Parts: sequence; C-alpha cells; structure tokens
Amino acid sequence: MRKAILCLTLCFFLTGCRDEKIIEQMGFARTLAYDTANPDGSGNLLRITISIPQAQPHHTRILLSTTARSSKEARLIFTRENNRQVVSGQLRTALFGEKLSSIGLWHHVDSLVRDPSIGNTVSVVVVEGDANDLLESEFSQYPSTGEYIETLIRSGSRANEIPSSNLYTFTRDFMDKGIDPVAPILKASKESIKLDGLALFREDRYVGKVEPRDSLLIASMMGRVHSGELAIPVPSENGEESDIVIMSFMSSKRKITISHKQPIKSGSDLNVVVHMKLRGSLLEYTGTMKLQEAEIQKKMEAMMSAYLEKEGTRIIKMMQQLSADSLGIGQYARNEMSYAQWERTDWHAFFSRANIKVVADVKIKDLGKVQQ
Repeated sequence: MRKAILCLTLCFFLTGCRDEKIIEQMGFARTLAYDTANPDGSGNLLRITISIPQAQPHHTRILLSTTARSSKEARLIFTRENNRQVVSGQLRTALFGEKLSSIGLWHHVDSLVRDPSIGNTVSVVVVEGDANDLLESEFSQYPSTGEYIETLIRSGSRANEIPSSNLYTFTRDFMDKGIDPVAPILKASKESIKLDGLALFREDRYVGKVEPRDSLLIASMMGRVHSGELAIPVPSENGEESDIVIMSFMSSKRKITISHKQPIKSGSDLNVVVHMKLRGSLLEYTGTMKLQEAEIQKKMEAMMSAYLEKEGTRIIKMMQQLSADSLGIGQYARNEMSYAQWERTDWHAFFSRANIKVVADVKIKDLGKVQQ
C-alpha cells in the first residue's frame, strides 16, 4: 500500500513539472531586422522587425515591427501584440541596416549569441539602406521575403560569392585581435534582392565595401576555395583591347609568409607576402590565341597571374586605408612577436603600414570538355 501511494505521489509531481509548448500557439521568428530608430543614429532605440512564416497557403508570413532598446525587449512587445508566443528557436537570418552597422554591431550580436535557443549558424547580413524596409518589401515571384533572403545567402555561400558569415564566425573574428569580421551586403530593387558585395569591419564597425566583381578574388585571398567562376581580362593580341577569360576553379589555396626586421617597432618593419595558388578549367575565351599550344597556355597563365596580383594588391591597399584586416594577417604577425609585445601592439595601426605583396600562381588544368 505504501509503495502504491509513493508511486502516485511521484506521478503527481512529474505531471506538475511538464513544460508544455503547443506548436500552433508559437510564433517562430525566422528573420530579424535591426535599424536605428532615429534618422541621425543617435540614442539607444532600435527599430526591429521580425518575419514569422505561416503554413497556411493564404498566409505567407506575419510581420511585426516595433521600437525597443534590444531584440529581447522587442520580443516581449511582439508577444503582447499577437495571439502567439514569439520565440527565436528557428531564427535563420539577422539583418542589420547600413547606419546601425557603421555604429557597431557587437552589442546586438552578443545578445543573440547569449540566447541558448538561437544557433550559431544564424547568418549576419548588412543591408544597404534600411533593413526593416527590405524585410517588409514584397516580391511577386517570392511569397516569403525571409525565405528569399535565406536561400540567396545560402546559394551565394555555396558558389563562394560570399564567405561564410554567421554568429559564430563574426564572434570568433571580433574576439581575435588578429582578424576583423566580414559579412555579405544585400541590396534591394523593385523586382528583386541581390548580393552586392562584402562588408568590411574594423572590430565591429562597418567601414568599407568590396564590390561584387571582387568577391571571389577576396574569398581566394581569405582561404581555400573549391568552386566558383572568375572573369579575368587579359590583353588581346593586337594590344588595343582586352579579351575575357572565364576560369572555373578546381582548387584554390592561400599561404601567408612574414619576414621582418628585429626588433619589430612598427608595421613598416613587416614584409608580408600573400601567396595564391589557383588551379582550374578555362571555360571561355573571347580572343584569338590558340590555347591548345603549350607556349600560349603558359603565356595566358602568366597574364592571369599578373592580373590577380594587381587586383589583389588593390584590394589590400583599400583594406589598409580602412585599417580592416579581413584576411587575418595579424594572426600570422602574432606568431612573430612575444605575448607581451603583441598585447602592447595596436595591430590596426601596424596593419595599415605593413608592406604587403600578392603573388599569384595560376595553372590551367584543361580547356573544358570540348577540345579542338
């Protein structure tokens, strides 16, 4: 009899501890947009919009927008304004307006990272203009703008048009003194949304932009690339205009070497070489040179290597002017210094004065499937 009473008592306590969540009563925020509430960027108020996808065919999404001091405060407001409890467990994308990004994103990223219900793979994206306006826009060919943005970011990352940028990578690079974060930029038109290059950060502040045509090149300078297509202009035989070569990457590797004077007193004492090794197929050529000849292929490889060295140097010079080390050169420079010296070093100042050179090695593995 005593055992039966004990079992009944335990069952009573177990049912009382149940945390019941009914899916139909939850609002799963899929996309989150941040902007400054004041046009001049002053104050701590934010304009925040969330997109909640719907399963019903006649309801594509629910949009909720409010003004608050943080995303958590906004979530409480959203819960009071509708018949669903708003939760963040299915968050996929965090959009940040251009003005807010230039002020600094770490406070907002940190709030998302600390939330145990939010995964580290949530994409961090900078929007050219107003992020809330982008999320509230409607596109006839895409019923859900949030899903449209998510698939656009995913496809761009797979094609190496943009490097991976999520809560994990942004936090990792922000915390590491030897590298600065990057994030893709989205731009909207009346008909569509497009990837519009790469946002460069100095610490957590958006300071500059890499144009879309240079996205794959900077991705190759940042690390290993396994796929993608790169258009390279090369001089024509008559020398009056440029021909275009389309290279499809089979492999791309990067190596950074540093030599320096002793002791290291400033960035000008550092000599940095960024080595790029690219191997791929030549899919298209608009010129008249006979690429089947070995000597012509070597000449073409030399011209493509020279172009990539020139453009790579141009991009690095821009980064140095912005003091934004998106390539992580500081991670290699750190190994050349003692811990105490590195802690005293203003790496952004060192980076802007370092002597950085790009060396490219391009090899044509084949001329495509069809041979002449």
